[in-house]
Amino acid sequence: MGLISKLKLLIKTAKPVGQFINQVKGAKLKWKTIPFWGTLLGSAVSLVAALQGFIPVTVGIVITGVLTVLYNIIRGLDKADQEGVKPTWKSTEFWVGVLGIISTQIVNMQTQGINSEVLVTINSLIAAAMALAQNLGAQQPADVKQMVEESKI
Repeated sequence: MGLISKLKLLIKTAKPVGQFINQVKGAKLKWKTIPFWGTLLGSAVSLVAALQGFIPVTVGIVITGVLTVLYNIIRGLDKADQEGVKPTWKSTEFWVGVLGIISTQIVNMQTQGINSEVLVTINSLIAAAMALAQNLGAQQPADVKQMVEESKI
């Protein structure tokens, strides 16, 4: 591909790329937070380390599970202070949970199976944290304030 062809391609893609960037700038994205990237990168590193044999497979899965559970709880608590309820499939905690479950299953398949109790426990904890995060996110600040006031009486 010559220089002129590359310039033509750049000009053709400039407008759609610019429109996409403007849409991303206008959106409130929680994937730009430190907890999100800490969870994502920590899970990826622990699972790659487990698959490469640097750490035991069960330890890699437990690390992924703990990071996913903590992320879901943090996001749920954060959403409890926000107005409005976001649909489940549009929330980062849902997708981080799904990714956590899928990644533990992939490791399980790649290593020809691990201790099933560990896998079931971790996936159950991830699912419970996802439900907790959704429930916390559905609480409205007025509801939370009212519950606190009622508990003082």
